[in-house]
Amino acid sequence: MGSPIGTMLRSGSGGFTIAGFFRQVLEELRPLPDRWGGTMRTVIACLLVWVIVLTFRNPMGDFSVFLVFILLQRNKTLSRLVAVFLILALIVASLWIFAIACLSWNISWLRILLWGGMFWLNYYLMSRLPKLSIVFMLPISFASIFCFSFDQDPNPNTIISQLGWVWCAVGLTILGSFLVEYLFGAPTAMDLLRSEVRRGLNRVETHCLKRAAGKLSPLTLGVNAGVAQDQAKMLMKFGVLTPLQRENCHRILKAVGAIDRMAFEGDLSLPPDATTQNDWLRVATHLHQLRKRLFKPVAHHSESLGEMDREGQGVGAITDTKLDGAMRALLDAEACLDASGPGTKDAKVSEEPAAPARKDFTDAEFATRATAATMACYMFASMTDWSGIHTCMITCAVSAMNNVDSQVFKQRLRIIGASIGGLIGFLAMFLIPYMDNLMGVLLIMGVAVGISAWVSMGREKYSYVGLQMGIAVVMLIAQDPHATTEFTIIRDRLVGILLGLVAMRYAFIWWTPKYIRGVEPAAAPRLSPI
Repeated sequence: MGSPIGTMLRSGSGGFTIAGFFRQVLEELRPLPDRWGGTMRTVIACLLVWVIVLTFRNPMGDFSVFLVFILLQRNKTLSRLVAVFLILALIVASLWIFAIACLSWNISWLRILLWGGMFWLNYYLMSRLPKLSIVFMLPISFASIFCFSFDQDPNPNTIISQLGWVWCAVGLTILGSFLVEYLFGAPTAMDLLRSEVRRGLNRVETHCLKRAAGKLSPLTLGVNAGVAQDQAKMLMKFGVLTPLQRENCHRILKAVGAIDRMAFEGDLSLPPDATTQNDWLRVATHLHQLRKRLFKPVAHHSESLGEMDREGQGVGAITDTKLDGAMRALLDAEACLDASGPGTKDAKVSEEPAAPARKDFTDAEFATRATAATMACYMFASMTDWSGIHTCMITCAVSAMNNVDSQVFKQRLRIIGASIGGLIGFLAMFLIPYMDNLMGVLLIMGVAVGISAWVSMGREKYSYVGLQMGIAVVMLIAQDPHATTEFTIIRDRLVGILLGLVAMRYAFIWWTPKYIRGVEPAAAPRLSPI
């Protein structure tokens, strides 16, 4: 899990270019620490859950399978946090659904008013408490499905049965996902941090050596220091790292990231002169020593410190002013690392001032606009008796963000991911009828889920595309407690998403637009549901 900041787009590269596009695609598809392991665990968990669903014929089978994409994060800490959020959200959703069912079972107009009130309150809390938005977003998503159940079959037993199956699906997914994590060794957040830092130092060292040799290509992918910085911040919040340890990690990563950016500056096609070559060789040597020191076994740590002290004295002066400043910053960070021993007082380190969340609307106005869009989708689907497009209401819920630039960005990711996933599912449906046993169907499902999981386990900014791909694939193949071969599901899902996007665009942009333009959109939260 990383932040959208990084060195993918170098300074001086403005506008759209073919090279920049392919570079961005490579950035999203390149291997990351435990990306292959996370993909493998997601595929195995999906197949395990689906086999159990096929065995017991759970009508919420597709919900069980695509919930794996939400639960399985890149480390155990986040997976358990998402599981807690999911259970809390399901409790809130169940209370809302039961309350509305009891108060307005046979009174249509009252039921519509209560649904609207429930949507408005949850949207308001989503805007008011953005860090807990998933807890209020899921009740809207669950209620979007139960709205049509109320209209089509106002039977208490049906609603209770559906809620029971939903709880079974959630429990099955949590058990299956955690079992796969236990058997296949999901890494801890600290393991991922160490892997990311080691990998980053190794890559920057390689870039420095290539720059010294005049072989560094401008299409080479840079190091995204924000990934490790975000992980260190999360570990500090969970008490694994002290504020001082996190500050030391942040300073080292910041200095290393600055060195990596400088390696790509200037005309890389020109061979470096002798002075420049010596500068980059000195920097590469020092980074190699730093990597050996940080990841030396504990038994040899004191010996490593002595080696670093002796070798560090021979770094020599660097003629390039900017590069010399970056190296001084790195040396200062290492000096703080030396000073933070067991006897160092663990004083609270001042955090960088976080930018305030930019809201284009007040909380009440945001909730009113989002509720109007959601209820418009509900009324259209009810009047046309087209319950298959209930994804229009879910699209309103998951893309609702009180910043229109970020909202539009997330909506684009959703339609792109759903379209690619729909295409994969469309191709899979041509192959499923030719499979004469379950193994063939599981193989098709595993390949489709694996492609989606690889994208989902990438950087945070675009991982939402993989999440939508996986959900689309699962909804098409595992819509019923058997392999599905009907193309109408693809049509209904895409029509529902497009209808939801149009409703949200009209509510937030086309009708009295009011928002700040021209700002880089924030990353779509990885913990967002469907």
